[in-house]
Amino acid sequence: MEPDNYADDWTPTVADGPVDLVVDGELWQVAVQSDGGCRYAWVSGPNPGYGFSSGPIRIAWRKGVTPLTPPPAIPGRTIAYLRESISEFLADVDPNTGYLSEE
Repeated sequence: MEPDNYADDWTPTVADGPVDLVVDGELWQVAVQSDGGCRYAWVSGPNPGYGFSSGPIRIAWRKGVTPLTPPPAIPGRTIAYLRESISEFLADVDPNTGYLSEE
């Protein structure tokens, strides 16, 4: 399987469509959602349709602190972040079942 060649600091958007990434020898397709979350599909995995999702990045304010106006731009997830998330997920997968470990 050929590794992808996306720069680690690139931040894909919804308009870029799904991005194919090779992480730890496995092919993944990552789609950025309109709310800023991501959908991760394990294309080469043993269980069709298996993967995970992440919600949008959020900024929290302390009670009593006035937020900046306008609020700061919320950064997207970089390719390096996406790869790290996938690698962490794979580390928790049971190699016998191909699903997250029950432990």
